Amino acid sequence: MKYQIVSMTGYGQSSISSGKFTIAAEIRSVNSRYLEMKIKMPLGWGELEERIREEISSRLARGRVEVLLTAHYLQNDATLAIDWELLRSVQNAHEQVKTAVGLTEPLSFADLLAVEGVLKVEKPEEDMEEIWLIVQKAVVEALNQLALMRKNEGERLSVDIVARVNFIKDKVLELEGLAPLVVTEYRDKLTQRIADLGVNLTEDRLEQEVALIADRMSVTEELVRLKSHCEGFLQIMAEGNSVGRKLDFLLQEMNREINTTGSKSSCLAISRLVVEVKSELEKIREQIQNIE
Repeated sequence: MKYQIVSMTGYGQSSISSGKFTIAAEIRSVNSRYLEMKIKMPLGWGELEERIREEISSRLARGRVEVLLTAHYLQNDATLAIDWELLRSVQNAHEQVKTAVGLTEPLSFADLLAVEGVLKVEKPEEDMEEIWLIVQKAVVEALNQLALMRKNEGERLSVDIVARVNFIKDKVLELEGLAPLVVTEYRDKLTQRIADLGVNLTEDRLEQEVALIADRMSVTEELVRLKSHCEGFLQIMAEGNSVGRKLDFLLQEMNREINTTGSKSSCLAISRLVVEVKSELEKIREQIQNIE
């Protein structure tokens, strides 16, 4: 059986150039219950954010995703412009001050440029559709790298989880072999207790008491369901896509069955096996927290 789970941890980067600029994209993701996105991009590119979110949503189902876009302009189209109206206002104000307080110092060119707003840097309006074509390529390429890393990490997780599930299946077989001991131990203890008390109890009556308790202490149903859950767990892993939540739910059911098994028996050997199974389930739980 081929398992196709995907991790939520990954990283991807890319750099795409056009004639005017180079756009670099970095995307990283970690585990999260839902799909969360945090996008940072150059000032003025805000209208592209929704498109980037749609691109990511089409590829990822869960995880906290951080996107960083940077732009390096290969040619400078900016020009310098003088606000002549403001400049004349500054000159007029200077003349008024000179007259009022008797200033003799002239107003230098440097003084004029130091006034905020006199000298402006003007950039031509950017074509956001042209920019989007480059941004989209950069984001898709970074997502491809991210997806590959998540897939490879998922394969490593699969190997570990499958080994643990198979270990649990083996322990369930051992538990099935020990299950009859629960009734046998109870029968022996009851017989000894009756003998100690000096109570005269017929064999038929003794067997009736044992049968009643045996029905309540039986773990057969729990072990059957636990085996079924193990098989179902592996089948879900083989489905691929976003299966993390399904696995988490099934793991809770497996924990419930093994806890019930442990609570019904005082047999030391059974208790030891129950502890081993619970330990493996906890390790699996930690692993599937990172599965998409």
